[in-house]
Amino acid sequence: MIKLLGISTAIFFILNTVSIGGYPQVSWDIYGQNNSTSDTKGQPVVANTTQEQQATVTVTKIVRCDSSLGIPSDDSVCQFVLENVDANQSNLVVTGNNPNITSFQGSANGTNISLDPGNYTISETPFDTMDIENQLGESAIVTILTDSNGDCSSQFNQVDTFQAAKGMIFNGNLQSCEIINTINVDQGASPGEP
Repeated sequence: MIKLLGISTAIFFILNTVSIGGYPQVSWDIYGQNNSTSDTKGQPVVANTTQEQQATVTVTKIVRCDSSLGIPSDDSVCQFVLENVDANQSNLVVTGNNPNITSFQGSANGTNISLDPGNYTISETPFDTMDIENQLGESAIVTILTDSNGDCSSQFNQVDTFQAAKGMIFNGNLQSCEIINTINVDQGASPGEP
């Protein structure tokens, strides 16, 4: 009895999977293996494809201050700097796959860039420090250090000068990239302070 059951199962399996003499293959609903119907027989199989969605990178510009030997204090020098330097004084450039914006002013609130999946690069032209340096006194030395944070990574040249932030984004992703300028002031004096 067991051999007979095994043989009948094998026959059903063969009939369900083999075409005989070029005729359509036999299908048995009882086994739940109905692989073809008259509606789909002979039609090509189409992969389930979805249309590529653009991704979004939110680029935020952050300005910080670090002071040493400030007059009357480092805090007062940095307060003056941060009141007079704004994120929108820097120009940013995005390169990548079909970005909706390629050049824009920095924003502390962030700027949303839509682009196709792939690699992207964010570079900047920092603001000119000459004006703020003149306001902080003739002994003041002002430099800017730039770095990035978030879903992007900083790229530096041989002398550790920031070149760009780079990232990779996928279909429909939301990412954030912060471009951080730290304004370093040595020997600055807050205007109007005694």
